[in-house]
Amino acid sequence: MKTRAESTSNSFSAKLVRYGQEKFTGRLDLKVSTAQQWSLYLSYGRLVWASGSVHPTRRWRRQIIYHCPEVNPNRIALKKIEPGSCWDYQLMVLLARKRMINPQQTVVVIQGIVAEILFDILQSLTLVSPDQTLIQPSNGSVSSNAIETRVNKPDNFLLNAQLGVRPSMQGILPQTWMLEVEPIINQVQQVWQQWSEMGWEDVSPDLAPVLLEKSALQEQTSVATYKNLVSLINGKRTLRDIAALLKRDLLLLMRSLYPYIKKQLIELVEVPDLSAPKFVDIPAKAGISSQKSQTPKSQTPKSQTPKSQTPKSQKKSDQALIVCIDDHPQTCKIMKEVIQSAGYRFLGIQDSIQALPLLLKHKPDLIFLDLVMPIVNGYEMCAQIRRVSMFANTPVIILTAKDGIVDRVRARIVGATDFLSKPIDNQKVVATVRKYHTTSPCKTDPV
Repeated sequence: MKTRAESTSNSFSAKLVRYGQEKFTGRLDLKVSTAQQWSLYLSYGRLVWASGSVHPTRRWRRQIIYHCPEVNPNRIALKKIEPGSCWDYQLMVLLARKRMINPQQTVVVIQGIVAEILFDILQSLTLVSPDQTLIQPSNGSVSSNAIETRVNKPDNFLLNAQLGVRPSMQGILPQTWMLEVEPIINQVQQVWQQWSEMGWEDVSPDLAPVLLEKSALQEQTSVATYKNLVSLINGKRTLRDIAALLKRDLLLLMRSLYPYIKKQLIELVEVPDLSAPKFVDIPAKAGISSQKSQTPKSQTPKSQTPKSQTPKSQKKSDQALIVCIDDHPQTCKIMKEVIQSAGYRFLGIQDSIQALPLLLKHKPDLIFLDLVMPIVNGYEMCAQIRRVSMFANTPVIILTAKDGIVDRVRARIVGATDFLSKPIDNQKVVATVRKYHTTSPCKTDPV
């Protein structure tokens, strides 16, 4: 017969698997009656990232050092991130874009972080007291993106789903780098079951071992074992930290330490998290890169600009700005020729991760958006654009060679204004721009 704790854990696992099967895209916020909270990010039913638990900085550094030994976490700089973004995921995007880590390393780091958090969730759900209940906030405020809120007292956890929320506004890693829900939850459940069967249900892997009786420990161990224990156990490393340092399975490490813990020669204590990275304004090359200035060194200073050029500059600023987000240089080149010939200003963006920051900077009047791009596809990019209030009414035209009914429906759901089929038809491009932007271009002053 299953215990109540097992039923609660299985209920959570079943619901998470169901979100995967239903191809959910967004964030799942989990809260249990122990007041702990976690967030799980999914994209079309696959796990993108997870956040929460007590040691986010330790966890990220531990996984990077373990799986990416060529990367020094102390030398990674990060620019200030947008509210709501996960700094650790944004760093993963940065490392992947800079090719400082390969796809295989990225996947195993994501898997390691998600597995740790799922383990912590299962442990917390198991330790929930039968008498504890989860009370929803009295103000009842729910985000406009919330599509589902469940309060299930027998389970004592609340699962709140937020549609379309991403771990980072800078972009998202490729779908093939994400995790299938069912295999990872099954894997973690097996680890948790073994941990529980050893009688360690209330022992968190985030606790740090401390040597209590060194002399007694020395008497009961070999010289080599004692030296190893003294060098590893300093009260500052958690069980997970030591396992990663030794490149050893956590269960095996705990089995080797537990006899000394039981004899009270080693004590497990709580330790604080490490300092989080500093988020400062830094040069583009040190953090997530921004578009380099296109101003030539020989540009005439503003104070020396001839008066005859002033009206022309004013005309340029009055022209509508049309943006094309497409990773193919040839498409951007064609669109540039067509748009500028029609008398509009043009900006081509080939890096999907840099798209949103550049849109915020230049505030375009109309956006052409390619559907198939690496890292961030057109659907996800459109959803990101629509979450920015200043672009709520900006026309977004999807460029695609796939013009099926399913594609159109999905595009409409994320807020696309219209479709334009590839290959590019010059007349259709101009007609689309004039359809959705009625302001007349200044034809005498193309950019």
